[in-house]
Amino acid sequence: MAISLKTQKILWTRAGNRCAFPNCHKELVCDATGTDDESVIGQVCHIVAKKPCGPRGDSTLSLEQLDEYDNLILLCSIHHTVVDDQTRKYTVERLRQMKHEHESWVHESLAGFDLTRQSDDEQYADIIQQFCDRVAIDDWAGWSSWVLSGGQPCIAKDIHDKLEGVGGWLLSRVWPNRYPEIENSLENFRLVLQDFLNEFAKHSEPFGDDMFTTRKFYQIPKYNPQEYERLLGLYEFHVSLVQDLMLELTRAANYVCDQVRDRFFPAFRLRDGVVLVTNGPYMDMKFRTQRCEYRGEERTEKPYPGLEIFMSMREQRDCSFGHGTQPEAPDIQAM
Repeated sequence: MAISLKTQKILWTRAGNRCAFPNCHKELVCDATGTDDESVIGQVCHIVAKKPCGPRGDSTLSLEQLDEYDNLILLCSIHHTVVDDQTRKYTVERLRQMKHEHESWVHESLAGFDLTRQSDDEQYADIIQQFCDRVAIDDWAGWSSWVLSGGQPCIAKDIHDKLEGVGGWLLSRVWPNRYPEIENSLENFRLVLQDFLNEFAKHSEPFGDDMFTTRKFYQIPKYNPQEYERLLGLYEFHVSLVQDLMLELTRAANYVCDQVRDRFFPAFRLRDGVVLVTNGPYMDMKFRTQRCEYRGEERTEKPYPGLEIFMSMREQRDCSFGHGTQPEAPDIQAM
């Protein structure tokens, strides 16, 4: 189990983004420069180690409790090493007392400490963490590969059910209106997701007990080459549009992560990196992993322009499967 964003944000905020070691108080986020982003030099440290053999690791705490706020302290890298090397001096009780005294100092001494902002930040952190869980962002490459591979988009039913609930959930959130860029990026994601699910649903059907797949509607019972080619063109157009919307959804997910890092929590998913997708196999029987992001002038308040405009300009994105608003064959009419 990983430490949740909400837990990390509470810890960093209450610690004032500073090392909790006595008389250190070192700032743990270095400001951005003209050429580089912020640098996060702080470390979220366990008071009781996650492993029994680790520092202060002999405990009855559950795995969940080990990653909760009460068992964490924010330190610089130097003092993280000190407290883990000198466990007889820096006991569980002493670290908890250090943490308490440091947070009291932050509350009483730092002019920038704002209880209202802290409350807002904790609300944002909770929403962002729930968003990541609901869209299965940690398994994004895994579930999206079923959409992008094999020329027949598929989605596991459990993922499909989760995604269907995300739109209404996002629409119903009560926002503190402190970080409009984050809120706009999540609304952008919601709009892409809505079109993705709608397009996929047009020709989806159950496959076994745990999958939805795209019905091969070009397969007809009677021999009719012209009708077969017409339907095949429509099928291939539909598949490429669903896959391009999956790529757009990936861009939208990465945009949410970018805005969270830029506006809210610089360390967000730094260890995990950007959300990637895998598709194939290609003619060489190999799969390819791609990084899909909004770039340059695409990075507007809400980069997704709606389905019709997106269809006409999708090939201008960093990667795509198809192009145009309808199949190319002149004798094929849109269904």
